[in-house]
Amino acid sequence: MYTIRNYRLTRRGQVTDRFTKALERLGSDQRYLRIGGVLALEQIVQDAPEQATHAAQVLGRFVRDRAPTHQHPTNPPNGEPTTTDTSLLTSLEADVQVALTALTRPGSRTHVDDREKLYFAILHLAGAVLVRADLTDALLTRTNFTRADLSGADLTSAFLRRADLTHAFLDGANLTGANLAKANLTGASLRGADLTRTDLSGANLTDVRGLRRSK
Repeated sequence: MYTIRNYRLTRRGQVTDRFTKALERLGSDQRYLRIGGVLALEQIVQDAPEQATHAAQVLGRFVRDRAPTHQHPTNPPNGEPTTTDTSLLTSLEADVQVALTALTRPGSRTHVDDREKLYFAILHLAGAVLVRADLTDALLTRTNFTRADLSGADLTSAFLRRADLTHAFLDGANLTGANLAKANLTGASLRGADLTRTDLSGANLTDVRGLRRSK
């Protein structure tokens, strides 16, 4: 019992030390060190799944701090979905992309407390690559996903009201129960997507490919 207790204390101390060093890297002004910090956190989750919720909290804050915000007009004319804002970058910074990938990896999300929701509202995530990402219950109000690749992503019950999904790839995505009211889906691809109980009221569906409504 004494040996087991010492082992647990030593292991806990090692994990804490690794977590602290990862946080220091995330705060660096050098991009490659920030990416190293993200990868270190992801490795910690693999080695110590009980730290998954803490890692998710840190990575979520990192994404919200690093990604630019995208504010739509408060009262768009006639309540119609707003058009794409071309004033911001069309692709993500590398460190933000790595953090998003780590944060939404299905294998890691299974260890995160269910109460810890992903919150990326009003962020500019144009060009994000989130293939087969776990975005269940994510809060994505007014998020800009222009040309993002969300193929095969799990967006069950995600809140995408007024989100900009112009030319986004949602092929094979699970949108069961998702709220896309007044979202901009101009030119988006929805081939094979599950739209069971998806709210598309008021959404801009101009030139949407593969749209197949489910009851």
